[in-house]
Order: sequence, then structure tokens, then C-alpha cells
Amino acid sequence: MTDRSTTGKNPRAHSRPRLASWCGLYALVLALLVPFGALAAGQRTFATPEDAVSALSAALKSGDEATLVAIFGEAHKSLVVSPDQAENEANWAKASSELDAFHVLDEAGPDRRILLVGDEAWPMPIPIVKENGSWRFATEIGEDEMLNRRIGANEREAINVLRAYLDAQREYASRDRDNDGLLQYAQKLASTPGKHDGLYWHTDESSGEEASPFGPLIAVSSEYLKGHKAGDAYRGYHFRILTRQGKDAAGGAFSYIINGHMIAGFAMVAYPAIYGTSGVMTFVVNNNGVIYQKNRGANAPPVTEFNPDHTWQRVKDPF
Repeated sequence: MTDRSTTGKNPRAHSRPRLASWCGLYALVLALLVPFGALAAGQRTFATPEDAVSALSAALKSGDEATLVAIFGEAHKSLVVSPDQAENEANWAKASSELDAFHVLDEAGPDRRILLVGDEAWPMPIPIVKENGSWRFATEIGEDEMLNRRIGANEREAINVLRAYLDAQREYASRDRDNDGLLQYAQKLASTPGKHDGLYWHTDESSGEEASPFGPLIAVSSEYLKGHKAGDAYRGYHFRILTRQGKDAAGGAFSYIINGHMIAGFAMVAYPAIYGTSGVMTFVVNNNGVIYQKNRGANAPPVTEFNPDHTWQRVKDPF
């Protein structure tokens, strides 16, 4: 008979993990990534598997980076902690919430426990194992699956941002934003303070000021963006507006900017902040609304124009 140690409310009986549930639990996975072949040496161990879970829960609840690193090994700090501190904090808070809601330790053998989390009892890919009388998180066992899920989630979010960008540019160009008698697209993401020359500007709800085209995206991501600095990646990706297209794009090569105004079109590129860790694919889109993707490798030059040739693949909708 399987032995289980349970905390929190009961999960739905016999329920299958769903995408929506996994997305909520994915934050827990992101906090635990260490490289393949990691050893217990230098990694914190515990008297019982319950102690291991309690330590993890406490570290996530307090956002204690040092303790998380100690739990999974100082040698692997760069993989335990993402360079994106805002993402770290959002992930830790979400993981803490999921653990508090429900978790159970499932006995997979005399020296192995699987941590199940959330109302769907989602199994963590990282087992807790007993070695030399002590217990530890055997992160190396689930590393590949965790990395693939992390990359997949970031890539889906990058595509969502590009779709939001399409809508935002079209909304921006639907009105004369600077009273010069010309409808044009925004050449930058953030507006100059006090102006509406970008896709986002801060609005005071009490003032009745019109929300910016990118306002809804910022609102949804408000918790994640706390502490975010200019130039930081968003969900593992960087985004840049492109102001021209190349010879392989429909219509050939031309600039979207005419006499200083971007009226001939618009485009954007999304590329991984850390290739192979935060993402693999680079994505581009222009005003025609078709998103393309390509694995450009680790040392590819920057994308400076919208120019998807035959080596780029069209992203299926929905992604």
C-alpha cells in the first residue's frame, strides 16, 4: 500500500492534470532547476522527506534565495536562481501558494518520495531520495523535463506578447495621438513621461485618462513586473520593435518610417534572454499578423528587420 504524508485540502479525486492547473504549478518547477548530474555533495540534506518539503516551503514563502541555493547546491546557484529577479519573486510566491493549498508525499519506493502539489495532485518531476541515511531533492532526475517545460511556457508567453503587440499597434494608430493630423504606429514601447508617443503610458484611474494600448498586458503582469528594471527580460524573452522589413518579406525591402513617422507598417522580434535556458525559438511578426519562428542558435546576430525567409516556420494558431 502506498504511504502518503498529506498537507492542505484534498485534491479532486482521480483528476487528471490539465494545462491550466500545470500553468499554476509551473512556478514551483522554476524554483528548482539544477544541472544534470548534480551530486549531493554541497547540497543540503534532511533527516526526513517531510523536513525537506518544510524547508522548501519556508524558503519559498520568505523568498529566501540563499536557502533555496543551499537546498539545491551552491555550485548550481546560476540555475537555481534566474537572472530575472522579478520572475524569481513571482515564481516563489506562486509556488508557496500552491504548496500551502495542498501537497502530499507519495512513496515510490523505500528510498524515494514524489511530491504531489495542488488540487490536481500534480507530480513534481524531482523526487526526494534517501542516500547515506539522509534525504535530498534529486533534481538531476527531472532536469530535462523541467527545462523543456520552462522553455515551452516562456515561448508561449512570447507569442502571446506578439499577439498583444499587433492589437496594441492597431489601437494606437486608430487615433491621432500627437495632434499632427497623421495616424501612425508607435516607434517605441514606453511613452515619454507626460506624452502618448509609445504603446504604454501610466494612467491615473481617477483622472479619466484613456488607458494605453499596452495597459491591459501591464495590468495582468503587475505582480510579475514589481521590481522590474528597464532592459530586464519579460518571461525569459527580450522584445524589440522593428522599423523596416527585408527582401524576403512580402512586398520586399522598405522602411516603415516615412519622414519620421511610422506609417508604412510595423514589426517586432522576440528573442531568448538566455538561449537554451529561457527559450530556444526567436519569433517575428509584422502588421500582416503572421508570426514566424526560428531556432537561430546561441550566437546569432541581432534581428534588425522583419525578413523571414524559407528557413523560418509559421507559428500555428493556436500555439
